[in-house]
Amino acid sequence: MLRRLIKIIMKLNNCSFFRVVRQTLSMLFPFALLGSFSQMIYRTFLSQDGLFYNVAYLGVWVPDWIMTILQSAFIGVSKITFNLFGILVAYAAAKYTARIYHRDSQLAGVTGIVAILIIAFRYDHVSVDRAIAFNWRLLGTQSLLIALIVGYVIGQIYHWLGIERNFQKTNQIISVRERSLYAMKPLVASVMLAIIFTYILNFSWLSKVLRGVYSQMVTVGHNNQGILLTIAGTTLVTIFDWLGLGNVANSGAILSGGPFASNLSYALRHGSAWHVPYPFFGGSLYNSFANFGGNGLLLALTIAIIITSQSQGQHQVARWTLLPTLFNSEYAAMIGLPIIMNPLYLLPILILPIVNILIATGAIAIHLIPLTPYPVLVGTPGPLISFVASNGNWWVLIFTLALFILDVWCFIPFVKIIDHFDKELYLDSSEVDYYVQK
Repeated sequence: MLRRLIKIIMKLNNCSFFRVVRQTLSMLFPFALLGSFSQMIYRTFLSQDGLFYNVAYLGVWVPDWIMTILQSAFIGVSKITFNLFGILVAYAAAKYTARIYHRDSQLAGVTGIVAILIIAFRYDHVSVDRAIAFNWRLLGTQSLLIALIVGYVIGQIYHWLGIERNFQKTNQIISVRERSLYAMKPLVASVMLAIIFTYILNFSWLSKVLRGVYSQMVTVGHNNQGILLTIAGTTLVTIFDWLGLGNVANSGAILSGGPFASNLSYALRHGSAWHVPYPFFGGSLYNSFANFGGNGLLLALTIAIIITSQSQGQHQVARWTLLPTLFNSEYAAMIGLPIIMNPLYLLPILILPIVNILIATGAIAIHLIPLTPYPVLVGTPGPLISFVASNGNWWVLIFTLALFILDVWCFIPFVKIIDHFDKELYLDSSEVDYYVQK
């Protein structure tokens, strides 16, 4: 059964689209890592509700002008990296798709940038005396799947309408001009297709659905006291993250609403987390027991790779992403391992958070541990969130660490499968530049 499943997944991975996805994410990993480190530093050290900002009293002894400079620098790098990530994805996807078919990959990549900008342009904000406006959701990480599809389609247009040839390493103006003229037909076709897609996306019900469905799922999954709704919402959010449609800023549950306020008020009045009015509040369950490195328990996966992986590439990526993932800035791990659009990791990142929530629900139901009603500082490491949110209950800490060890152990077989097929999955002859001598 397992061998048949692996064969099916391998056939899927050999499709040109998934090959392009792997190559694109691998190339853009350094940018995602830069953004994740910047996000981690801002959240934990420079934000007023950050962990080390409060623990080290940075707001007291660090001069305001230095703090302002650091805040502007790190939040700027993080915002620019993640809010423009779709442009990089469209470029790389178009480039690698064209390269598979020996087309002009550089011009295909530039065309991919033009296409994604046309699609993201806000036509309802057009004015002669106003600056141009874009739908930034389509250019950021929350629309990565759309950028991948746009880039792949542009590459296919170059495959169908472009000229098959091998390019020399030359900067002669005649050669460059010849390349640009050969690109006119696929360029025009790409722009026309982008305009059509723009009107479908910007002036139809699809745009409203894409804007609201993810946030609605987060609300249902994290702010509900029903276990089934919590599991359903968490599962759908994880699927969207796996597809590249998640929000990079959503590293934990949104703890708000009536049930959360009632639990917190009760715990503060009685000085204890036991017997709160909503013992199975979805946000607290997820945040405390299924948020080890963001959606999908990526911290447990990263530890499993570091412990057992024989792949040098996987091991290096895991070591680089360990620190930001520990503080719930996990997007670099999503890109680098990769998790996004990787069929081999879909099953564990879907099942294990549900298992954690169910085990924690059972432990709370039999009064083995209390609920975790207290808020925590941003950047608190995932395995310690429950300990802090229970006001320092040691049984909760022991229970959470046992869950975390279980998650690491469950990820190990999948890490070994990735190792076994590492060469087939990540080595691709289309990565090699193609040049011939005349």
